[in-house]
Amino acid sequence: MSFYISANQVPRSVPEPQELTPFLWNGPELSLQHRIFPSEHELGHLIMDSFEIANPSGTTLSYPILPYGGLLAVFLFKRELTRAELCGPTSLLKKLSLPPQSSAFCMRFHPGSMRYFSPLSACELAGQSQPLSQYLSSPDNLSSAMRRSESFHARNVFLVRTLCTAGAAHYRPFPLVGRSVRYISEHRGIVKVAQIASEMGCSERYINRMFQEHIGISAKLFCELIQLQFSLYLIVATKPKALMSTAECCGYFDQTHMNRSFRKFLDCTAGDMRAASNGFINLQGAASLI
Repeated sequence: MSFYISANQVPRSVPEPQELTPFLWNGPELSLQHRIFPSEHELGHLIMDSFEIANPSGTTLSYPILPYGGLLAVFLFKRELTRAELCGPTSLLKKLSLPPQSSAFCMRFHPGSMRYFSPLSACELAGQSQPLSQYLSSPDNLSSAMRRSESFHARNVFLVRTLCTAGAAHYRPFPLVGRSVRYISEHRGIVKVAQIASEMGCSERYINRMFQEHIGISAKLFCELIQLQFSLYLIVATKPKALMSTAECCGYFDQTHMNRSFRKFLDCTAGDMRAASNGFINLQGAASLI
């Protein structure tokens, strides 16, 4: 199960998340649609969720993409121009620039899904984006077919059908990676690599090699990203007055430790993210996603 984070729609009293929490920001100037793919879906083992952002304004707007450790497919629509990119895992805040009167359809894949798209190591795509056509072929031109789809639902249906045609229903991630990701998520990222290795019955060196190969980042960095996701969930959903208790709840030593993590990945503090819950987030220093 995944949680949809909206700065405007999440009630003050919320249940504690139990699994990986992909973070979506719902700003006031952009129109956002979102769909979660449950585990029982035929592609639930591959696709995490999808979302579409529309910029109806007359100026270019940027949408924040927060790191979570998985692959992201992005389709940009602007009149006759369509761009399809596959973005690798990133550990930094990125921005997706949307020109006036444009939209972007995005699909996020579970960490460890690189082997479905390519036999190459996932670390070769980390922090980069490349044309999706290099990794996914379709009988029809994928980009033009996505552009012709008239709605968010239609684009989901078409892309799922395309993936199924390409054998996605039979794909299964490397078992050790899948078990490790679930173990880390269950512990909210508050776990050491030595603990993961012990639980999986292998060495730390092997765990790190598998993470670099299948996810694209180290096991330690992946744990830090999961810990960041849960802390973001609590801060945005509950808007705590005292961040010290949130830091302790999320496994940080203190608020300073939590702020250090936020600066590392988001170039801001936890307090900045709490203040950003009114729909604004500073993307001035963020690099473009594609």
